[in-house]
Amino acid sequence: MLLKHFDVYLLPLLCTLLVIGFHATAGQLVRVKLEKDTSRVGQVCRPDTECVPGSEFCDINLRPEYQQKCGLGNELLMSFCCPVDKVIQKRGRRMTNDNDESELDKAIDRAAPEPIKPLLEELECGQNTKSISKIMNVQNAKASDWPWMAVLLETTNYINFCGGVLLNRRFVLTAAHCFKKHTKEDTVVRLGEYDFTTDNETKYIDYRLSDIRLHPDYSQATHENDIAILRLKRPTIYSSFIRPICLPKTNMEVYKKNAVVAGWGQLVFGGEVSNVLQEVAIPIWEHDQCVAAFSQPIFKTNLCAASFEGGKDSCLGDSGGPLLVQRQDGKWTNVGVVSWGISCGEVGFPGVYTKVTSYLKWIAVNAQDVI
Repeated sequence: MLLKHFDVYLLPLLCTLLVIGFHATAGQLVRVKLEKDTSRVGQVCRPDTECVPGSEFCDINLRPEYQQKCGLGNELLMSFCCPVDKVIQKRGRRMTNDNDESELDKAIDRAAPEPIKPLLEELECGQNTKSISKIMNVQNAKASDWPWMAVLLETTNYINFCGGVLLNRRFVLTAAHCFKKHTKEDTVVRLGEYDFTTDNETKYIDYRLSDIRLHPDYSQATHENDIAILRLKRPTIYSSFIRPICLPKTNMEVYKKNAVVAGWGQLVFGGEVSNVLQEVAIPIWEHDQCVAAFSQPIFKTNLCAASFEGGKDSCLGDSGGPLLVQRQDGKWTNVGVVSWGISCGEVGFPGVYTKVTSYLKWIAVNAQDVI
């Protein structure tokens, strides 16, 4: 997961990369080294403020010396952080998640003779005794905290290369980029794992795959639609350490919420992966803040999350794992899939996630043949 000392951890894959493109190896997640670029210095506003392009968009007369600059590159000349309640809405500001739906989900909806039913929410989904208020730093989770966590292992040496989350007895949700190299023949999905150095303390179960269902529009160049569903060869058995996650509702608002990311990824960028499942609580950024943080394309089907001050983030090895939000009823729902990032825990560079609400119809179509 992540930690900080100028580097932080969580996301899978690393490969040499220029700030302009991504080049991932073996199915690991795309986390690339931060290349310092003085032409693209930028700043992100605090959660209680918003970046506006000029004084005409802010109903408060802030003198230049009191203006916190924001944006990227030349935008810093004019843009500054305005208190949220003082922003003048002259721009087309998103009000709902309706236009965040992926193009394939829209097509599925148009082609279906009747409305696509969402994936059935099982009674056991999202249940644990965890409260997000108890997660202050990057820390070891407890063995039964996140029973929907899956870890993807290479069959050769049983080395973990990605994470995932259990949807129901037969299907696991993960990232498409995890399978740039790996196939169903050389992949094992382990459910119920916690500490790799302790032998089966949680009675984990390993599963072979009968199918890997990559999103058909996944782009290796931009990591758009970075989502996949794995079908286990046999249905799993629920226990204290194996349980499904809940999925969000279509209109669930997630921006500015605190979320939890969990995984066995690197503790510092370029360092060792963790043997014990890690967890950390981080805020989900506004979409505009996410776009402003990168020169790479950020889509409406993406989410960004990390601490604004740096040091709390996902990292290499966390790819495919979940970004979790706790509902009012106490259950947890998976709103994001760990996708890519630049370094880990760097100030101003959050982790990028695939936004699950944009793919609910595709998930429903591909994860309901449970036996």
